[in-house]
Amino acid sequence: MIRFKSVTLHYGGGDVVQEIDLHVRPGESKVVLGPSGVGKSTILKAILGLLKPETGEIYVQGHAISKLPEQELVKIRLGMAMVFQHGALFDSMTVGQNVSYRIRERQLMNPEATSKRVQEVLKFVGLEGALKLKPAQLSGGMKKRVAIARALAPNPEIFLFDEPTVGLDPINSYNVEQLILKLKTRKVTMMIVTHDVQSAMRLADTIVMLHQGKFIFEGTPEELKKSTDNRVRAFLDPSTASTLDSL
Repeated sequence: MIRFKSVTLHYGGGDVVQEIDLHVRPGESKVVLGPSGVGKSTILKAILGLLKPETGEIYVQGHAISKLPEQELVKIRLGMAMVFQHGALFDSMTVGQNVSYRIRERQLMNPEATSKRVQEVLKFVGLEGALKLKPAQLSGGMKKRVAIARALAPNPEIFLFDEPTVGLDPINSYNVEQLILKLKTRKVTMMIVTHDVQSAMRLADTIVMLHQGKFIFEGTPEELKKSTDNRVRAFLDPSTASTLDSL
């Protein structure tokens, strides 16, 4: 579904990731774990075709996306949905207009079907009564749930989550995680980037850990807990996390 082959990504004046390999299989929930500022979000930009690799190739649904013209990239992106770190809702639109935006922009459904779909996805995230509210009237957790509804509306095959629980209190973090776990039961393909170890453990089928531009671990949550790599241990244990950059 998604594959990186020896990919180097250059962003902000230097190499963010260096010759990484990554494979996200259909129906898999893959988490990229690591500290803030190590390039996790840059990987998502590359999957969307917004950033081309310096070396290697990125494949999405079998297509080498760095070689595609923009009109072909648009078609590939229709099969993906991005849930941004802070929701990225349109302030001037209602919840319903935000959720239906991509459907309307691409004319994917007629108005009646669009309205029905909006109601379906708002019910999925538990916000069916928020249809006419504006983002300014929503809490942080509600905004994130609307963002998930918007991503779900066009029924994509691939979901990309950028720090889905960042800035949320424990209750709202739990609610967002439960929605992501509900999506997992639908066997959609998900890639989640986060610095939150416990969230990663709960959401992932497999985890890769990014450190200084390289993946230093790949495995299940249970395998991560048992890792003997000092760099992994330093990140997992808050009492030694300050030593990570020196390892």
